[in-house]
Amino acid sequence: MQTLNLEKLPDFARHELEDFYQFLLQKYAGQQQDLNESVPLAPRLVKPFEPLPREAVYER
Repeated sequence: MQTLNLEKLPDFARHELEDFYQFLLQKYAGQQQDLNESVPLAPRLVKPFEPLPREAVYER
């Protein structure tokens, strides 16, 4: 993993990066999900498509 030199950045940019890093840790580090238990890849059932009648398209 590459290390980043934050010394070249202004203080506000370093603060933003630290906040973003904390956000990523909260979002991803706490979740150790098994890939098999995640969202199923099979398609879900949806309602059949009902096209609009021509009159409905041109109504105002």
